Amino acid sequence: MVEPDQRSERSLRVVLVDSRDERRQVMRHVVQGTDAGATVVGEADNATEATALVENKHADAVVLDIQMPLRKGLETIAALRGRFADLGIVVCSFHLDPVTKEEAFAQGADAYLAKPLGPADLNAVLKSLRRCGSTSQRPWLPRGNLAGPV
Repeated sequence: MVEPDQRSERSLRVVLVDSRDERRQVMRHVVQGTDAGATVVGEADNATEATALVENKHADAVVLDIQMPLRKGLETIAALRGRFADLGIVVCSFHLDPVTKEEAFAQGADAYLAKPLGPADLNAVLKSLRRCGSTSQRPWLPRGNLAGPV
């Protein structure tokens, strides 16, 4: 991972993870439409591919869905956090129940955003991740909104 001061000088490297191609396209469009200084460096439809991309592309952040094949999203969050301590983990999901949301944070998610994904909140989260490197420097990241689309 890159040190926080170096990260703010270059584009935030983001991996997108969703089992459905059309949803990854929407994620890509939203990320590329922000002014957060983020670049999509890879896309995956499962946790195994995501982990490899994060490592091979030296990603700074991952935007992922909770519902995926092979390994569930919550397990994926825990595995990514265990392997890449400073990785920004942003969950985007249709699952809006408080139990799932809190479990995602317990496993190591930094932010939880409701689908359909809107640019304003993702932009704020990506900007926060770009400014702050390690997880210890970003305990204030927005924790998403259960009331509806963000």
